[in-house]
Amino acid sequence: MPTIHREPDFGYDDLVDLVEGQLRVVELPAVNAEIGGPGERLWMIEPGLGLTDVFRLWRKGRGDRAYWVVDRDHPWDALVWLREALSGVLDRLTRPGSSYVYALEPGREERDLAVLAELEAVRLSGVEGLRQSLGLRAALKVLDREVVIPAQAELARAGALRSRLLHEHYGARPDVVEWAAAELGWDADKARKVLAARGDYRTWVREGAVHARTTLQVHRPPGDTGLPAQLAATLMTAACRDEDIVPGRASPVPIPDGLAPWCVYIRGVGACVAVAVEDVYTATAARGNTWPWRRSPWSWKPAGPCVRA
Repeated sequence: MPTIHREPDFGYDDLVDLVEGQLRVVELPAVNAEIGGPGERLWMIEPGLGLTDVFRLWRKGRGDRAYWVVDRDHPWDALVWLREALSGVLDRLTRPGSSYVYALEPGREERDLAVLAELEAVRLSGVEGLRQSLGLRAALKVLDREVVIPAQAELARAGALRSRLLHEHYGARPDVVEWAAAELGWDADKARKVLAARGDYRTWVREGAVHARTTLQVHRPPGDTGLPAQLAATLMTAACRDEDIVPGRASPVPIPDGLAPWCVYIRGVGACVAVAVEDVYTATAARGNTWPWRRSPWSWKPAGPCVRA
């Protein structure tokens, strides 16, 4: 979260005014009440503007060296530290029926739901600009990819783990469904479904991998890049993933030998060279399925004299 204003250049009231007086923001009172210290404030850009930033006024540092700062972050980056700070709230909402806090504090669930509503607003603001520019379908697609599908996959993995526990307990006996149903008090259909979850999950993963290999376009540099072939293909695929590439189309202008393997022709744009943005692409990101949807790990520049290696 980058700092945009701080003491001693501005006093506390000045920092508040810089946010509330110059930006169209709404405060997040439920979150502030849960995790904010004295005087700390959290705002998000007012919904409907197509903008997305989250602003935090807080006391940074310790003791005599503490000072007030205003930080600005993208909503989905802010959610990383917000979820950690609000872990108690989220844990209670995960298991409300077994929460001693709810048992001891009537009405606490309403405060937690208010916090959740503000977290949802922050998360949805991350796709608001996309919804306004490309429509609801595009925003839902991103929300599904970043939130819904990972949650469904985690639930499937949990079911597979439970299934494995049962199989290790009962072994390979032929009447495992009937035995599990009788011992656990389940009906036969539930026992069969739970026992099958591990195999079903592994089949789903394997079928998904086959689907990826047959449907996702992999881009490989046409020449020797000096990198291992797998790494070069990974980088080029990341760079070209959302572009309409014309295969086999050569650059209309001469390209230095060092850049030529990274040159592609983008329909509607022309010949381009993939240029890595320092400190954005990482090996950790390459091991995942995608790079963050809102940030490209590459920038594209037209090939020609303006390109510098």
